[in-house]
Amino acid sequence: MMRQMALALSVLLGIAAWAQNLEAGAAANKITPSKQVYLAGYSPNRPNTGGVHDDIWVRALVLQIGQERIAIAVCDLLGLLRDDVQRIRQRVRSVPPHRVIVASTHVHSAPDTIGLWGPQPTVSGRDNHYVDFVVETVARTIDEAASKLQPATIGFAKTRVEGISYNYRVKEILDPEAAILQVRSKANNQPIATLTNFACHPEVLNNDQLTADFPNWFYRTIEANGGGVAIFANGALGGMVSPAENPNYQGEKGKDWARAERMGTLLATKTLEAIRSANFSDHVVFTHRHQTFTVPLENERFKQALAIGVIPKGESLQNDTLTTEAHLFQIGEAVFFTMPGEVLPNIGFLLKKHLSAYGDPVFLIGLGNDELGYILCEEDYWLDLYEYERSMSVGSQIGEKLVATAKQLSEGLTPLAKGTGGERVAQVEAELQKYVGRFRPERAGALKATYRFLLEGAGEYYLRIAEGKATLSKEGNPAEVQVTIRAPAQVFIEIITGKRNALDAYNTGELQVEGDIGLAQYLLYVFE
Repeated sequence: MMRQMALALSVLLGIAAWAQNLEAGAAANKITPSKQVYLAGYSPNRPNTGGVHDDIWVRALVLQIGQERIAIAVCDLLGLLRDDVQRIRQRVRSVPPHRVIVASTHVHSAPDTIGLWGPQPTVSGRDNHYVDFVVETVARTIDEAASKLQPATIGFAKTRVEGISYNYRVKEILDPEAAILQVRSKANNQPIATLTNFACHPEVLNNDQLTADFPNWFYRTIEANGGGVAIFANGALGGMVSPAENPNYQGEKGKDWARAERMGTLLATKTLEAIRSANFSDHVVFTHRHQTFTVPLENERFKQALAIGVIPKGESLQNDTLTTEAHLFQIGEAVFFTMPGEVLPNIGFLLKKHLSAYGDPVFLIGLGNDELGYILCEEDYWLDLYEYERSMSVGSQIGEKLVATAKQLSEGLTPLAKGTGGERVAQVEAELQKYVGRFRPERAGALKATYRFLLEGAGEYYLRIAEGKATLSKEGNPAEVQVTIRAPAQVFIEIITGKRNALDAYNTGELQVEGDIGLAQYLLYVFE
């Protein structure tokens, strides 16, 4: 027992010095071109002769958790190639390159940054000077967000947004769930940024004007209502999740501006409603893993485009082989996974099912760090139903490769308590009550102390020991607490049930203790 107590004391002393405090900063800058460009998506030879309807942006969020930083930047573009993302990483000064995530909204009314939508099939639509401008602006925006880092709290929510998206291939396979993140200033509780992850092509509009499409009104509504910098990250939008048609619209196709406004406004309104009930924390666990992988390039059209310079070659894009990447990271109780293209929703559901064991909500970041077109499983790839998607995909193997990568990256992660919402909380509370039942009053003697457990995914609990009794409650006064223990709920349950070593949890930064170390040590002694 003395050896156990000595080990526990050494662990707790180390934990007391570990501070997984959260800081956050956000910034946004325009990436609107200064001259006429070819617009990406739909068909080639579509210059914005009608000018600019609304600006397009890069919006960045930088989080610092303890000593670790990560940046998430999203551009109002159809996509960015991985080699351009690598150039951005080389220019960022404030965040390690492997922690820079750059995604695109996949809007179809922004400049062609890939090359496939030029004046004719053999001429690139990519303006390299404009892409250079984007690279510099994204890097500068990330550094600007990092310069604004301040103590913050973070909260997560999810909600269903019905009626604005539709799967035009298989209507039954549609994910209307939006995952939401908001960070707030610890000083005044005002939002710093709000990020919503929702799957839908931004292609309400198809005309000769440059626009961010429905995300434009999402940004405006979030920011007009005090939500901080608004960020829209697309999800598993492939094959073919697009805006639902408006049967009452009688105007020219591609010019239903009112529908784009309604769609963006509704998504923002649902976001703000959902995040109001979120639990916010200033201490979170952070893990990050990433992996590069290669896939063969099977698409003959893409091979020809590379050969004649319509799509630029680079380290990641060669004649027959593509190198891309995926990232998996946990922030608090949420889990994030980046996808290098337009993943079909059936793969999205598969990824969510797997990753929900490790985080809730699950953020699937589409067009993350690359744009490789549609990502299908091999069985779907050869179906006539997906003939168009096949023509805009690098090949038949990338879907399986991406799912396998997600599973590899998740190996060894601590799972959440089983169930969701109330089910998970009920499970945690049942284990805590069993723990209290193992109290040994003869060992406690005259001990009088109040412990506060902040368990991510389950909430806040107070354990009081006095007069030879131990009681557990959801209510308490933080000013009366002598010891605060923070951990993901599942980690804490594994520790108190003997399935997890406290030292291991400390070494990963998952278990944190603040306050009176001597009183914290007593928990090991007075509970069996």
